[in-house]
Amino acid sequence: MKPEDIKINQLLEIEMEGEKARLASRVEEIKDDYFFISMPMKKGALVPLWPGQEIKLVFRDKHSSVGGVSRVVSRRREPLPHLIVTRPQKLVPINQKREFVRLPVSLHVRFKAVKQDPQVKPDEAPEIQEGMTIDLSAGGLLLTTKALLEAGQLLELKVELSENESIYCKASVVRVFPRKHQNEDWKVAIIFEDIKERQRDRIFKFIFDKQREWIKKGL
Repeated sequence: MKPEDIKINQLLEIEMEGEKARLASRVEEIKDDYFFISMPMKKGALVPLWPGQEIKLVFRDKHSSVGGVSRVVSRRREPLPHLIVTRPQKLVPINQKREFVRLPVSLHVRFKAVKQDPQVKPDEAPEIQEGMTIDLSAGGLLLTTKALLEAGQLLELKVELSENESIYCKASVVRVFPRKHQNEDWKVAIIFEDIKERQRDRIFKFIFDKQREWIKKGL
């Protein structure tokens, strides 16, 4: 992918100094050597970026992620908050290890433990459990559930983004947080293990669209 290949409405991530996670954005307009991109959000609030600030713009396709250095030229608030930034002179492959931005959102989740013992009979297969997300990213989620899970456990997961769309993948339990009271639900950190890039991109778009919706509503 080259800088001239970038199109209007293309999703991107903003990488900035001091932030562990990349922030979701989108190319709204292109004029000459400048991109007009939506203002990023974090935890429901706009992230302040200032004219002259250096940032990295990260773009993904089916095969890889590439990024290039850009600089904020100016900020605009109409019709929606956005930035004018320079078009990167070049795009190079980047490290995928940076954290994904998390969206605080409640979504219905269904899951079951992956059967790892071939001797287990069909009628002994793990039952389907339910929970609700506390937050969601393209890399995983934080979940509340009545089911007792263990760190390292492998799950088959269904995340319901809407009535008509769900994400199906395998995932691993990273951490189970201690409960303060016995009748509380468990809080569980989960990472996606076997997820297709188009599914990850769909989560990324869901997060971006939800953030734009909050801006329009003034939340």
